[in-house]
Amino acid sequence: MRATAAAASVFGAVVAWTLVMGPAVAAPGGGGCVPVRTRAHHSEGASSWNPAYPRPRGDLDAVMLFLSFPDSPPKLSTRAVEADHFPATSRFFARASYGRFRLHAHAVHRWLRMPGTSYSYGIRRDWADAERGRYLRDAVAAADKAVDFAKYEVVYLVADPDAPGVDSDATKVVNLARPIRADGVSLRRLVTVFEHHPPDRNVLAHETGHAFDLPDLYYRPPAGSTADWDTHVGDWDLMGSQFGLAPDPFAWHKWRLGWLGKGQVRCVRHGGAAHWYELSPSDAGSAAPGGAARLLVVPTGGDSALAIEVRGGDGNDARACRHGVLLYQVRADVGSGDGPIDVLDGHPGTGACATTSVYPPLADAPLGVGESFSYDGQDGSTVRVTVAGRAADGSWTVKVTDGQGP
Repeated sequence: MRATAAAASVFGAVVAWTLVMGPAVAAPGGGGCVPVRTRAHHSEGASSWNPAYPRPRGDLDAVMLFLSFPDSPPKLSTRAVEADHFPATSRFFARASYGRFRLHAHAVHRWLRMPGTSYSYGIRRDWADAERGRYLRDAVAAADKAVDFAKYEVVYLVADPDAPGVDSDATKVVNLARPIRADGVSLRRLVTVFEHHPPDRNVLAHETGHAFDLPDLYYRPPAGSTADWDTHVGDWDLMGSQFGLAPDPFAWHKWRLGWLGKGQVRCVRHGGAAHWYELSPSDAGSAAPGGAARLLVVPTGGDSALAIEVRGGDGNDARACRHGVLLYQVRADVGSGDGPIDVLDGHPGTGACATTSVYPPLADAPLGVGESFSYDGQDGSTVRVTVAGRAADGSWTVKVTDGQGP
């Protein structure tokens, strides 16, 4: 990669894959433009949709259940705990989806008593399967008389944040190889919430993203390592870090989930010619079908693509450190937590927002007007992206030169 300037978490086995041919929305420019979906966990391939996951489009109902333990009477009301997460999480997705996805959380306002103490379940990040399985079965049994699970596509199991045996680092989506049956339905995916009060910012939105088949974009260092967790995407996209300054989902994710329609995504074909595009920021305004492009996709191999979008610092990105044209590599054959997306640093050797960014070296990754970036694809091609200008309406002019290698 060359830059220049011209001025986690599975319970048992993962749910078995069943693929439905055809992407969440039509592939830009027809077949062959995007990486195909692979069996990598939460694959970034856009050629098909895994029907084991609900699609976050239109109205979706979720239930929020509150769990207490016999060794710790709750100090907070269930309404106070609900307010830690909603309506903030629903608002995040409403902004990210341009209003195309409406998440409705239905809270059961009573503390449901678990049979075991908070310590008895061994709650922690890397949870033993047997202990976690017992916790989930007990939680579903405790809630079964209070809720009809058949009415909801997402289930949040929220533990009393003040219980002494609760570890906030255990908050995650659990995929069950053997589902729990309740109310005539199979519960394969449950969001276990152990956050403190108040919780980490955007943590529930991050975990909810997993419920829609989005991967972890952070790097998890081996035990004992002091390596940084945020080297792959930095502040960009909350699936990397819920603390990021620009947590709006990548346009790639918005496209996969069906929030960008035909016309907002353009395929840049091989051939060596220069292509000019007007791009509107992916983090702002509406994305009505047929509107301005929000994402450019350059195929760079059977399992990879170069994605190009504009981040303008609006909506969920109001705290973004830098604005401009953001480039990133997408790999469909790389699983969750192993780096399926890498942001390309438009300003290597420099950083920004040292005191607020989760990873300052990538905080200034977007290209500005007059800047270029050259990218060598897996297929031998070299793609050069140049930012030619910015209009008063907020759109950016981008020139893409795609040279096919031998």
